[in-house]
Amino acid sequence: MADAHTDAPATVAIDITGLAVDSRRVVAGDLFFALEGSHADGRDYADAAIKSGAGAIVTDMRPLEGVLADVPIPVLQTEKPRAVLAAAAARFWPRQPGLTAAVTGTNGKTSTVEFLRQIWQRTTWDAVSIGTLGMQGIESRDMQGTMMGLAALTTPDAISLHGALNKLAGAGITHMAIEASSHGIEQCRLDGLNVHIAGFTNLSRDHLDHHPDMEAYFAAKSRLFTTLLMAGGTAVINIDDDYGARLAKMLRGPAKRDIVVLTIGETKGADFHIKAITPMDFGLEITVAHGSATMRIPVALAGRFQALNAITAAVMAHASGLPLHDSLGALAYVTGAEGRMQLVTGHPAGARVIIDYAHTPDALHAALTALRPEARGRLAVLFGAGGDRDPGKRPMMGKTAADLADLVYVTDDNPRSEAPEAIRRDILAGCPNAQEINDRAEAITTALAGLTADDVLLIAGKGHENFQLVGDETLPFSDASVARKAIIDMTAATSAGGAA
Repeated sequence: MADAHTDAPATVAIDITGLAVDSRRVVAGDLFFALEGSHADGRDYADAAIKSGAGAIVTDMRPLEGVLADVPIPVLQTEKPRAVLAAAAARFWPRQPGLTAAVTGTNGKTSTVEFLRQIWQRTTWDAVSIGTLGMQGIESRDMQGTMMGLAALTTPDAISLHGALNKLAGAGITHMAIEASSHGIEQCRLDGLNVHIAGFTNLSRDHLDHHPDMEAYFAAKSRLFTTLLMAGGTAVINIDDDYGARLAKMLRGPAKRDIVVLTIGETKGADFHIKAITPMDFGLEITVAHGSATMRIPVALAGRFQALNAITAAVMAHASGLPLHDSLGALAYVTGAEGRMQLVTGHPAGARVIIDYAHTPDALHAALTALRPEARGRLAVLFGAGGDRDPGKRPMMGKTAADLADLVYVTDDNPRSEAPEAIRRDILAGCPNAQEINDRAEAITTALAGLTADDVLLIAGKGHENFQLVGDETLPFSDASVARKAIIDMTAATSAGGAA
């Protein structure tokens, strides 16, 4: 980095005592990173950071203007300020769990890291998972009253992440599984992390509001394997996915590195060949062939895609040093992550109600396809689409719902700054015969009331979320809570009617 503050001496000693990217969190002695974001520019908050005592500022190579043109502290410019931030965070908080596994993909990241954590913990290894659900696995761990302070992001920022890892390592956590979003990878949030194992689940249309096209999206995901995965590490890749097959071929060919590449999938030739996924009363039985051995594994999960996630997690656990028999055997004891094909029980008619985070065309297709065999009656789906996100996927989701479900309810899902009715209109272009109910709670109640004994309802899009983003407001909302309350009310009404 070059010192770009012309009034500063050529060499200056700066006593930096902390790092910050949020001017509101700057304390005296902090190095403030003025980063350009999609919604705000950190340079606009440089004055506030200086007033709070920042010792120096790091920013990009754009010309210094406004406050930054004449400041009383050094301003350091670099081509890659986010990479510098990650490197600085890794220096400030150097301790990390001994083994880190990162999982990327459009869908399945949350389930895969959660399954991996559960497998590790079953072997008595001290493990956590980090991602969309926050941090899981430290409930019984004495963290000496400290809070991790991780933001509600799939992949936390570098300061929050390395600060948390430093505490976790100090508390004896040895294994960590983390979700690696394309945003997080591209923004260097995982730089400085010792990634020993990397997993790839799939790639389908999403985040094209951020990436210009699918090639850019794939390139962002690929960086986990071509750059961040340590030499000597292991890549575990689902080659049923076209992009996964391409990635595996790339890593074994043109982009060959000193890493081990293991492939999984129903595709013949996969190192871990899934020969059959059989629905059972308890969930699924997965038949896997590896080398000359064939294993049948019972799992209490729903959906073929969950079988792929489970096998990915088991192979990653094996790559971490667990005997294959133990890693695959542990799948019999894993439970689904919150909001991922989550069953809500008690419907008075006996219908099955499932909550899932599916919010892309591919994820919605996978969830509905997985649930179709369970619907001896009608398959219903309720969903919306997020505002300020890729609008192109909305009619695609509508068509997927119309093609695969018997009943379709279109409602709101985090409209943010967009007009909710405009979002619903985009979706309805793909499913013109759907029932439109703007209020999500009312839509859930209506959908539940229309179910009979052999029906299945998929409530899709929000999964584990306990909020609804409307304009600038974050309103309390949980699909599971609303569904449970509606079922309780329906049961009470049914009982009262019977008593009368």
